This record gives sequence, structure tokens and C-alpha cells, in this order.
Amino acid sequence: MRFGRKGFLLASFILAAALSACSTGGTTRPSESGDPSASGAGTLKPVTLKIMFPGDPPANWDEVKTETENRMAGSLNVKLNVVFIPWSDVRQKRQVSLSSAEDYDLIWDNNPVQNIAAGLYQPLDEMIDQYGPDMKAVRSKELMESNKVNGKLYAVPLEVNFIRPWTFVIRKDIREKLGVKPITSYDELIDFMYLVKEKEPGLTPYIPNGSEHIGLKLAGMLDPSANLAAVLNYPGLYTKGNDGKVYNIFDDMDPLIMSTLEQNYKLYKDGILAKDALTLRNSEFTKGKAAVSTFNDFGVNLSTRTTLEKSVPGAAAEAFTLYSPDMKLNSTYKAGNFIAVPVVSKNKERAIQFLNWLNQKDNYDLLAYGIKGKNWEDAGEGLYKPIQANPYAGIPFAWGWNPKLDRIDASLPKDVIALNQWQRDPSYFTPDILAGFTFDPSPVANEVAQLNNAGSEFYDPLVMGVTEPNEGLAKFKKAAYDNVKKVQAEFQKQLNAYLASKKK
Repeated sequence: MRFGRKGFLLASFILAAALSACSTGGTTRPSESGDPSASGAGTLKPVTLKIMFPGDPPANWDEVKTETENRMAGSLNVKLNVVFIPWSDVRQKRQVSLSSAEDYDLIWDNNPVQNIAAGLYQPLDEMIDQYGPDMKAVRSKELMESNKVNGKLYAVPLEVNFIRPWTFVIRKDIREKLGVKPITSYDELIDFMYLVKEKEPGLTPYIPNGSEHIGLKLAGMLDPSANLAAVLNYPGLYTKGNDGKVYNIFDDMDPLIMSTLEQNYKLYKDGILAKDALTLRNSEFTKGKAAVSTFNDFGVNLSTRTTLEKSVPGAAAEAFTLYSPDMKLNSTYKAGNFIAVPVVSKNKERAIQFLNWLNQKDNYDLLAYGIKGKNWEDAGEGLYKPIQANPYAGIPFAWGWNPKLDRIDASLPKDVIALNQWQRDPSYFTPDILAGFTFDPSPVANEVAQLNNAGSEFYDPLVMGVTEPNEGLAKFKKAAYDNVKKVQAEFQKQLNAYLASKKK
């Protein structure tokens, strides 16, 4: 569900203003019982932190949670009330919870800008300076600075990569059954999908993980030198060429984008893309219902492997990506995940103290990989090996991800390990012109809301191949052109001001 209605934003601003009288605002107040690590005070009084996460609890979560709480007993004295929200509902639930001032202490957010603009998240700089030295130590200056809004950090950036990884995951057992050699190009992947349709009629050839994956993302990857990227959350807008300009697909349709739309439409017409492609996601792959899907990983992550193998005994998965370690790419250093402290939290300092605790090596290992010797083994510097009989597929992306402590699964193929190491090394990337820039949508909040609504109705079907490209573009333009132009103009205005400020 898309969010961004003007009425809700107005209500959010009113709510935030009303709460500011009783919240800490931009200045932290002394912790009621002190911070033993900072002040030498005694044990902190027990608190329970309520945390919102996306998805389902990992296997063995209760055991890991108990060990986590036991480690904090007598020091931080934190208990965890982690609320897992299904991916399909998490965006709506997050907004409802924030607007109703529900008592969360930490919330995962993959795009916090609107909630920051609405005053719903606490500024964190002072608290992190006081309580978060380990949190800062495991994140580069580029990562911390590039994810600030108006010079302040409102949400801790959770990222291990200088780019957003993206992979096609393929049913290896089906490929081998059909006598197809390992996939080495996008054309070969398309041929494999058509062969699946012919030879495996009970299996959907392709269920991508939403329009983000097979729209402008795919177009940009087919020619990385174009440096083409969607302006996420603003359907119809994109950047290219690292030239400091934002374009729209009505006035400046890039040939790469158009050819991708045309190919997706052909895949849909030919029955390669799922009929319900607009609503299905990559979880269908793990259920054994698709031959190919897309994921934000290099390689096949542990959760995908184990879930697929349980769903379909004898099934196996492998990855094919359009990325290569010899690519020369730019990076904005923008995180894809964040964890924020709502302004209504009564445990702000303790929440930051807990995040700092989590960003210490042994504690990060516990929450990311489970209990050492039971769920995983150390496989050397920066590597780990899951214990197949009792794996723990943690969710570090939701509360601790950082490039210094995160480990790579040593059981992955060597080329996948190399890709993961490449994407974490800043020396391979150059700063994008948009690095450090954060768009504030509040001046065009009404236009953004209308654009998002039109995007759900017209843009997503266009990108997913459900509508013929020229027909789909005409419908989307009729519904959204004025709003696209207004959002584009405001985005360009703010970007120009940002770039001018950097020259001073």
C-alpha cells in the first residue's frame, strides 16, 4: 500500500507538535538511572523495548532472544518485545502506529523521509554522541553523513553495501533437469524462462519481487555506463549520466527504459511473467511456485535456501546477477534500511544504548547469526558458516547492519563471496553527484500523494508489463503528468541548491 496523503501528513505534523511539549525534542534529558558505561552509575532499572520489524520471526528466534536478554541482565537490563509485521502490511501498520502515538521505542523504516518531515522520529545526533560510540565506529563517515536530513540524523542507517545488490535467483534443479548450462547472460535467462513454460507447465517461469526490480533497475543494469536510476517513491522520475538533473519518462523517455517496458510486456503476454505479477513477490519462489525471481542479495541467502528446501524436497537454488566486480560504479552512500526512535518513546536513551550494545562484535554475531557453535561457526575474517542442521537466518538488516561487523556466508560460491566483498569496499566506487542529498517532499506533499496513487494504478502495471507500453504511458500521463512535473521541479530546485552549497 502506498502512503503519502496530505491529510495524514497534516495530522502527523499536528501530532508531532502536540507531543513536542512532553518529548525530549532535539535535546536529550539525563537518563533516570544513568548510563553505567558513560557515567559509572550502577545497574540500570529494567525496561522493555517495543520494536517493530518486517516479516516473520526467524527460526530459533525465541532462543536467540533469550540469550540476548540474558547477556544484558545486570547491565543494560533490557527485555525485548519485538513485533513482527508481515511484509504486505508493514508500511500501513507503521504509519498507523506512528500517527496514533503507539508506544514503540524502535521502528524499522526503509524510507523514513516522510516520517522525519512529519516530526515523528527523534533527532539522534546528541544521543549517539553520548551513548553510541560503537555504533559510529562501525559506520563510515560517508554512510553517517549521507543519510542525514537537514544536517541531522533521525534514523540509524543500516547498510553493508556501497550499492544495492540485486540478483536473479533460479531453480538450479529445474535448470539441470532441462539440460540447460549455467546462466551467464540475461538473454540466456530469458531463454530458460521460455523453456520452463514449455517443459514445466505447473511452474510459473518468472515472479519478480515488484516493479522496482524489473523496471528502471533492470534498464540501468543492462547498460551500467548509463548510470540510470529511478527516483524511488516518485513514479515516472529518474536520473541518468550523473549530470545533476532529474528527468521524467513523458518528456525524456530513455531508450533503455522503453525497451525494458516493451520486453516486460512481451514476457507478460507470452505467459512468462505471472498473471498476478502485480501482487506476487519473491516469497512465491521459496514456496516452489516460480522458476526465477529477484532478490536484494548477491547469491542465494540462507533464508531463501532453507525455506525452498523445506517447501520442495530436493529443490535447489542458484543466483545469476548482472553485476560484475570489474564495473566502475558511483555510489550515493544511501542506506536501504534504517532504525528510528519515535518521538513518543519513553525509553529513547535506552533504545540508543541497546543499539550501541548490538553494534559490538559478539552481540552483533548473536543477533545476526544465532548462537555460536549451535547455529553457526566462525569461518575466518569476515566469514561465517551456518550449521545446516540448525541454521538461524537472522535479520540484521532491520536493526544492526554495518559493513565492519557483518559476515559473508562462507558456504556461498567463491564468485558470490567476491561480489559481496567488492560491494563493501569503498575504493571500488566514486561518489555520485547525489551523495549527501535528501529530498524533502513536504513542499509538494499533496502532489506526491496523488502521484503515488496514480503510480499504483497506472505506473506499476506499465513497469510490470501488464499494459502495452504506449497505452500505459498515455494513461499514466493523463492521470499524473501535472503532479510529476511539480514534483520534478521541486526535486530539481532542492538538488540545485544542494549542489550550489557544496561549491561554497
